[in-house]
Amino acid sequence: MVHMAIAALEVVTIFFFGANLVQASSPVDNREGSDPWQFQVNLYGWLPDAPATINVNGQEVVDVPEDLDTILDSLDSAAMFELQARKGKITLFANTVYYEGSYGEKFTGPISSAARNMSLEEEVFAIKYGVGYELGSWDLGEGSNATTVTLTPWAGAFFFKDNYSVILKPTGELPGTELSGTVRYNTPMVGFASHAEFSDRWFGDLSYGYGGWKVSNVDRTWDAILNVGYRFKMGNISSKVFAGYRYLYIDYQKGATELELDARGPYIGLGWDF
Repeated sequence: MVHMAIAALEVVTIFFFGANLVQASSPVDNREGSDPWQFQVNLYGWLPDAPATINVNGQEVVDVPEDLDTILDSLDSAAMFELQARKGKITLFANTVYYEGSYGEKFTGPISSAARNMSLEEEVFAIKYGVGYELGSWDLGEGSNATTVTLTPWAGAFFFKDNYSVILKPTGELPGTELSGTVRYNTPMVGFASHAEFSDRWFGDLSYGYGGWKVSNVDRTWDAILNVGYRFKMGNISSKVFAGYRYLYIDYQKGATELELDARGPYIGLGWDF
């Protein structure tokens, strides 16, 4: 996992600094503790492939490919949003994903060759939250068109809750098997967020967080987000649209229950600054 952290730092360097790194000026500190509070509200839609497996007592009870088509077909309701509050160099944030869906399929039993039905109902709630401190702002290059970059390390936690119910039964009137449970944890996470102002309207964001360390039964989890956005006015409100890519990985084990989730895919969103 150390290699993942190094790779993430390399991405930051390539994406935001590039060949102009040698021209970077000293950090520019324009934020003061007396600055007013600033707020951001971002609504987004994440369209990931999210293959997941859940094992109980060594038996695989959930193994759903959960590609994008499966997720959209199974979707009952969803909500995805991010909230930020900033004062001076301090930033408070919370990024929330809620998903509720049901999935079913038919397959042939490996021994009896009998037709079987499998149905899965799932409710997932995930929130990454924390507090960050901006180290500084750098101008990459010279002149009014130079790209400005900020770097903000942060510390926080990742809360995750997955209520699932699996029903497996043969076709016809024979009784089936039902398994249900909850995967729930709140594990510490640390990371960084980097923001680049390419022009008055165009910007980019990159964030990376890593956590787990076997706290709350999480072996490891990490979350990487990269996007590019365009700023405009919606009436008198500063607004923006953005698009990017997110990769979330979770490795959890508590007693006889194991969960491994590997969710990755593009997303688009709309935000407002107050």
